Amino acid sequence: MPKIVAPKEASALIAQGDVDVIDVREPSEWTQGHLPSSRNVPLAVVLADPGKVRRHRVLFVCARGIRSLKAAEAVEAVGGREIFSVDGGTSAWQAAGLPIEEAFPASTGTLPSMYADPETTITDSSCGLPEPALDAVVGENLRKLRETRGISLDALTRLTGLSRQLLGQIEMGRAAPSVSVVWKLARAFEVPFSALISTTERVETSVLRGAHAKRLVSPDGRFSSRALYNLAEKPPAEFYELHLAGHSREDAQPHQPGTRENLVVTLGRLDLEVGAERFELMAGDAIVFSADVPHAYVNPGNSECRMYLVMTYVTGAASQAGPS
Repeated sequence: MPKIVAPKEASALIAQGDVDVIDVREPSEWTQGHLPSSRNVPLAVVLADPGKVRRHRVLFVCARGIRSLKAAEAVEAVGGREIFSVDGGTSAWQAAGLPIEEAFPASTGTLPSMYADPETTITDSSCGLPEPALDAVVGENLRKLRETRGISLDALTRLTGLSRQLLGQIEMGRAAPSVSVVWKLARAFEVPFSALISTTERVETSVLRGAHAKRLVSPDGRFSSRALYNLAEKPPAEFYELHLAGHSREDAQPHQPGTRENLVVTLGRLDLEVGAERFELMAGDAIVFSADVPHAYVNPGNSECRMYLVMTYVTGAASQAGPS
């Protein structure tokens, strides 16, 4: 039988740092406020395949404790160990005076759930782009690249591993792709990441208001990237603001040979894996490294990690790099 814990007991479990906190409410509920370090996996998704979240020490939470208990029972039934459910849910959590987080409050976009399909997730994320929104911009750039190269949708499907239906939806501006999808497209065409998210409008001076910022968001909603340069330009270097939620990991495949990343941590902590090496970075620490090897951003802490990244490429060489 799953263990039902009071909010303060749940808070103590989270503070230990070795429990997976899963909020089983709907994404719209989760974005309005959730437990720190939690990730969103709606109850229907858990019940459909409880083995996906079967692991050691899982803490489930919902609005009042009913849905979380159902999820906990389902996961325990397939072999989950040390499964907990928060008594009274987020309502009791707030009543106990415990903190609630919003999902990337500076963003006006909606974050998808943990198990949303990364190929079909539609997000309101435009990386600070002026209108038209990111979905239309990427779609138009994809169409131009494909037509210029003489590549059919079927051929692009084979190159990227993405479905033909998704590629068609992106090209028509009906789906805003995630960071990983844009990265796959850039890699297939051997162009910089910015080539797919840039507009053709030229603006001499740009003010990118933080209050209206929109971001590319990972499929699980725990990693986001915001461009901090005018996407109507083609800068020699790309500048990004990155957010990585607590107890999260974002993997990146090797970028084009010669690609360099200059990264500074401004909030929280980061374990950066570059090839076989691992670097522990705290707020204020910076690192410059070659990004043409597998690398990963890992947040081992409970709170969010914020970073700023400058991406540079070999002069005159095409790159498939992006902000992850």
